[in-house]
Amino acid sequence: MEDVAVDAAAGGGAAASGGGGGGGAAVGGGVPDLVIKVSDPIKNAEGLNSYISYKVNTETTLEEYDYNQFSVIRRYSDFVWLRETLLKSLPGAIIPPLPEKAMMNRFAPEFVEGRRRALERFLNRCAEHPLASKNETFKTFLLADDDKLKKTKEGLKEKTGGYFGSLSSAMTLSTKLEQVKSDQDITFDEIATYVQNLEAQMQNVAKHTAAIVKRGRELAQGLFEFGLAFTLLGQHETEALVTALTQMGHTADQLSLIAAEQVEKEQLWFEEPIVDYIQMLGAVKEALAKRQESRKAYFGRVSDKEHKAASLEKLKAAPEKPGKADKVTAAEGALAAAEEAEEVAKGHFEEVSARALEEMDRFKQTKADDMRKVTQPTLIQ
Repeated sequence: MEDVAVDAAAGGGAAASGGGGGGGAAVGGGVPDLVIKVSDPIKNAEGLNSYISYKVNTETTLEEYDYNQFSVIRRYSDFVWLRETLLKSLPGAIIPPLPEKAMMNRFAPEFVEGRRRALERFLNRCAEHPLASKNETFKTFLLADDDKLKKTKEGLKEKTGGYFGSLSSAMTLSTKLEQVKSDQDITFDEIATYVQNLEAQMQNVAKHTAAIVKRGRELAQGLFEFGLAFTLLGQHETEALVTALTQMGHTADQLSLIAAEQVEKEQLWFEEPIVDYIQMLGAVKEALAKRQESRKAYFGRVSDKEHKAASLEKLKAAPEKPGKADKVTAAEGALAAAEEAEEVAKGHFEEVSARALEEMDRFKQTKADDMRKVTQPTLIQ
């Protein structure tokens, strides 16, 4: 098949090349079916409206994609939209975290590069996720030009509400049944406690790691200033001492460079993965919270049904008077609607619970590899 190319629109768009679906050489055997690279951060506009855009490059052998290779231009807010949409579409799923939004120094080269790495990590985790990778929103993010992405956002915004909008009202109700915990509830409580304790321990490790990195930076700066002091001293000494003092200054300067390089490695291969893992634990807590929300909403519907059933019985037992029949009919309709809402909430709760359980199993399976990456970094090449 001939190569296909779609020109990228200025400031954002899509570019694609390669034949149709599977079998592409770009992603060979033993390599993931979907590989995503985030590159070319560029500052756009000036002043308060300025932002960084990134090029998102995708290579795939999956047949559901029309091309083997394609790219789009995205900004940070697009990534935020993608994650929020996945959270709404897949309640109970562990959606990978994004780097936190920054207000200061957001155009500094080291910050932009760190965010680029984090955004790339986010997209590849989504690509590896069995649910997020199949989500149409994820595919749209990778493929759509600016106009199509905008229309997709607007379309999803119009659909916001409905069942999800009714959850908040259902959650304000309560029932005695909610206080009775099932074996599944106890399992989720145990998972939540484990994650909370693990997060606390990881935050403690992160604190000490940050201190080590800080001392490394101070050491590098101290060696630089030490070397500079000897160099300046040599300029005011006799010729016999100039060479020795200058050499001492040069040696200290070289040690400063080595220390600075080591600090960069410690930050990249040790501190950054620990912070990232803490953020991943935050995503796990989000999934658990979604399950808890759906549970509360379900029991809220149960309470609402019980309340309407009691009201109907009270109406039926009341003495006959004009308009009673109409009130009973209305109450019966309200009860039927409450029973239907309860069934919908129950189905949603069971769906979210099942998804969350699968996600927790997947988290346990991948935790060992994730922790190994954190605790066994290669600090020296």
